[in-house]
Amino acid sequence: MSAGELHPEVTLAPEDEGRLQLYAVLARLFAAGPDDGLLRALAQSAGSVEGEGELAHAWNDLAAAAVNTSAREATLEFDATFIGVGKAPVSTYLSHYLPVSRKEAVLVELRDTLRELGLARTAASAEPEDNLTSVLEVMRHLVAAGSGPQSLQRQREFFARYLEPSYRGFCSAANEIVLSAYYSAAVRLLGVFMDSDLAQFEMG
Repeated sequence: MSAGELHPEVTLAPEDEGRLQLYAVLARLFAAGPDDGLLRALAQSAGSVEGEGELAHAWNDLAAAAVNTSAREATLEFDATFIGVGKAPVSTYLSHYLPVSRKEAVLVELRDTLRELGLARTAASAEPEDNLTSVLEVMRHLVAAGSGPQSLQRQREFFARYLEPSYRGFCSAANEIVLSAYYSAAVRLLGVFMDSDLAQFEMG
């Protein structure tokens, strides 16, 4: 989905259009196992992230891994790794990677923030708000709102409060277990992109 579909009146800078798409892809990667359409799209996307930096290499590694990935096997791996029976080997809930004393406070803050943004979950949704996919989707929404100073400040604040304290913990936990080439590449892409966005926010 493009920025125009989320905010029809907004035109994004090219770099923010790229960030928007990356947030969308990452949210999908960690929402559920892939289907054949996603794997096919990823396999065909090699080279779509320009440059020779870490981000381009991470994207191309994911595209290469998707070529030899079975949707069924990857979905079984996703369910076993990120959902599990009882307790998942790798939690996708970002508050899991915070000190115990902060977990409940962050959830309360996040709910208040989502309410302020008009993104509070519906009563029908049973998924906690600090799920990685949900937080990435909020960042996508904030990026789509524009490339101006006010939008960038909102993105910076949200990232600093809800992603920066936890994403490295998630990536480290995932890297401690044996993952397929596909999910190893997905976790690497997440970490590289989060590091990249953090660096840009710190420079801004």
